[in-house]
Amino acid sequence: MVPMQRLSRAVGPIGYVLLVFAGSMIPPSLVAGIYREWQELTIFLGLGGAAALLGAIASRFKPDRALEPEEALALTALAYLLFSLLGALPFLPVTSFLDGWFEAASGITTTGLSVLRPEELPRSLVLFRSLYQWIGGAGIIVISLALLLPPGRTALALYTAEHGGKNLAGNVRLTARRVGLVYLALTAVGFFIYWACGMPVYEAGVHILSTVSTGGFSVYSDSIGHYASPAIEGAVAFFMLCGATSFPLFWLLRPGRFSTLVKERQLWALVVISLILGGLSGAAMGTAGGGLFQGISALTTTGFSSVPTGELPAAARWVLLIGMLIGGCGGSTAGGIKLFRLLALFALARWLYARARLPTEAEVPLRFLGEHFKAEEVMRMAAYVGIYLTVLAAATTALVYWGYGVEQALFEVASAQGTVGLSLGGTEATAPVGVKLILIALMWMGRLEILPVVLLLRKVAKRA
Repeated sequence: MVPMQRLSRAVGPIGYVLLVFAGSMIPPSLVAGIYREWQELTIFLGLGGAAALLGAIASRFKPDRALEPEEALALTALAYLLFSLLGALPFLPVTSFLDGWFEAASGITTTGLSVLRPEELPRSLVLFRSLYQWIGGAGIIVISLALLLPPGRTALALYTAEHGGKNLAGNVRLTARRVGLVYLALTAVGFFIYWACGMPVYEAGVHILSTVSTGGFSVYSDSIGHYASPAIEGAVAFFMLCGATSFPLFWLLRPGRFSTLVKERQLWALVVISLILGGLSGAAMGTAGGGLFQGISALTTTGFSSVPTGELPAAARWVLLIGMLIGGCGGSTAGGIKLFRLLALFALARWLYARARLPTEAEVPLRFLGEHFKAEEVMRMAAYVGIYLTVLAAATTALVYWGYGVEQALFEVASAQGTVGLSLGGTEATAPVGVKLILIALMWMGRLEILPVVLLLRKVAKRA
């Protein structure tokens, strides 16, 4: 039996997570009321009320001590699992629990893979999917910290588990609020720009929620290509890049700090690799603008498309696969391996090359593009990349044995694990149950970078 003291350390933070879930029911409830979707309105209000009540009760539990880092990681994984399971319930009137769970998991992990047609869903559910992506992009724990959780060592452990170690203000709660402020500002500015470019108000709201979160859910099955508008594609491409940029960097957009921003290597890597992938994709597609949009969508792991992915030439699909594996900046809403790890791997490759040419006693720094890395840091990043690729290979093998072609299996797995959302048609309502469960697990691990999920499953296995 789990000791009561250990249980209380988890119950309190989960209570705050439930309060965030209750708050997420408010916007779709308003939309359901406006469009007279009474069944959906009843479900959203019922879920919101129940979650608010349970959250208020659970948040009163006072832990006997602060969470350890391992506990915080496992609890973060549990929070995303809980959100995905609860998020399946509003879909029950239109689909099965499994498909609803798939949509909710795809939403909260900012993936964007879908087994449903958005045109056939009530408007409140379409908004709900994108709002889930927006919440998942900001981070459930970060929102809890900014609005609800009291500061302290538990708050610091949870923030680090979900959002990394970047602390903008020395105070974790103030840091969470600053991250939230950047996120809200990008959302507000993006909404008005989308509207000015020609999107109706409702569609602008839905799309900006899934853009800054690099989620990719759309109002239409043909995504951004539905609009056939260069202005809209350009605006969406810009905000996809913003969503894939480390949020702490936006605080450098101040007098006297801009030079530091210009020197940020991850930002340069994001821009340069976007141009390279966009150019290669455009050459294969025969359109520079479309290729650039698709390349940015893949690298930022957003998953919007201007043309159906399955209709792209093989060379363009390969370029998109590379982009999905790389991903955006650390400290952003993007998935994938991420650019800071890619830079560390280049530093390791440079070190290996130098070691082969120099005497054994020579000291060779781990350095790339002027940035120095610690040996332990590079080793940790290289280990993560190895684990990431191992999971990718294992899941791809499973789908191949399920009957998928190698290219389609690899593409679907890379899209799910990288939280991208692009698909070659393998993700659909008729997909086998086992395949859907594998993709849900990959989306969950991809959003949290594997370790928190492993720690949670290990704890569950030990208790079982």
